[in-house]
Amino acid sequence: MDRQHLIDASENWCIVPMQIEHLCSVVMIERLISPSPWGISQFRDSIQCNNGSVLLVGEYVRGFAIYTVGIEHADLLNIGLEPSFQGRGFGRRLIKSIIWRLPAGIKKLMLEVRVSNLRAIRLYKTMGFETIDLRKDYYSNLTEHTRENAFVMLRLLA
Repeated sequence: MDRQHLIDASENWCIVPMQIEHLCSVVMIERLISPSPWGISQFRDSIQCNNGSVLLVGEYVRGFAIYTVGIEHADLLNIGLEPSFQGRGFGRRLIKSIIWRLPAGIKKLMLEVRVSNLRAIRLYKTMGFETIDLRKDYYSNLTEHTRENAFVMLRLLA
């Protein structure tokens, strides 16, 4: 992936590294879309490690992606878009931007996803991820005080 895919001036959007000034917007999006949202400190840690990207449409944050990098693989930890920006290709662009930013030695990108999140699972499969495992009771749902299984998915990188 090249830099031209990280910006579209005609549609007024770009994907940039997450900065401290993006924190409030990212946390608001997370609270809007997640049944068990991350706290501000988790996002702040990602900024300090340079492992986050945000989707800016105009001057507003409309989405984010957080990842970690290990020795041979990376993990997509969290990704989210405002509901009105879902289903418009921005999730795919955020994932591609992460893959583009990964060091050359990284051979795999892994993630966990709620088994009920069919939309995300469909996106990941179209991007070359395969289900490789199931984690029982991995996610909590704070509002319902329940637990949910997660699929572990893997994409091999070139």
